[in-house]
Amino acid sequence: MRKILLIIVTTVVFQSCNFGSSGTQKNESIEASKIQEIKVLNDKLFKAIMSNDIPGVKALFSDKLLTIVNSDLDKLVGTMSNNYPSKSYTILDQYYVSNTAVDIPNTLISGVSGDNDYIINYKALNKEMFTVLLMPTTTHNDALITVIYGKYGNEWKINILQFGQYTLLKKTAPDYFKLAQESYKKGYLIDAVNYITVAKQCLNPAGESFKYQKEQEISNFYDKVLGEAKAKFILPFTLDNIESKPKVFRIFPQMTKDGFMPEICYVSNIKLADTVALKAENEKVKIEVAKTFYGIDKGKSKVFYGAYNEIPDGKKEVMQYRFIEVISKGKSIKTK
Repeated sequence: MRKILLIIVTTVVFQSCNFGSSGTQKNESIEASKIQEIKVLNDKLFKAIMSNDIPGVKALFSDKLLTIVNSDLDKLVGTMSNNYPSKSYTILDQYYVSNTAVDIPNTLISGVSGDNDYIINYKALNKEMFTVLLMPTTTHNDALITVIYGKYGNEWKINILQFGQYTLLKKTAPDYFKLAQESYKKGYLIDAVNYITVAKQCLNPAGESFKYQKEQEISNFYDKVLGEAKAKFILPFTLDNIESKPKVFRIFPQMTKDGFMPEICYVSNIKLADTVALKAENEKVKIEVAKTFYGIDKGKSKVFYGAYNEIPDGKKEVMQYRFIEVISKGKSIKTK
């Protein structure tokens, strides 16, 4: 499964700024006839995206958006259709805005106190604007398709289209932020780093125009825990209590159907072909990792280990021998 979907921001930017006021309606408060109008367009857009029909997508664009769209659209629509294939979608939220003037800022606020509350900002190119947050129906990870329509005469056209990652394993960025906070309070520093790292991966599901109310809090916590981890554990980190002196050079969250599990990568001086000696060393590595990186095995169903003979540099293929530690509620039960 892809952990993150690249974000496209196809937006029209103008230097001028007018003065005016706006009235906003959200979800059920929007007039049914307007919702139906937009639904017809949403259905056309969704079908075009899922079938990788670029001309079909562009046919819904405003003239102004067509002037700035480039080949990135082809790549990103392809990414959506390939990685999030779906026959249906749900609507997270939708907003209708009536403006007294054009080229004025519009601000959409989902709420102010909920964990997942957000703000969307954009420049209104039309007196009537309609924003829809669509999510293809999926099993594990949710992408967000943000569509901002403007009304030209009697016709709605897309002014802004954005794609991004909304959830990973059905949890949002603020959900992972909460898990990171809970881990940090328990003293599980590496868990906190892993969870806040995942949070950052889905923090901006509609580019810079979409901001969670807790975005700054999440970013500050990210800087805090990463700073503490880097100060405490300088990688590569040698496990000195093991005679073969393996060196941990990376720890990251691995996506599984049960949630994100830690994967520990280390350099071993034992040849990967010597699986017997490698496994004996890994038994010791598990013990030292659990002691050194406190909490890393707590509340987990699995912990992954990758043994290497050299640190990958990203330029050439490097072999690894992988171990999977399966953990019961109390204790590790086996390694594969």
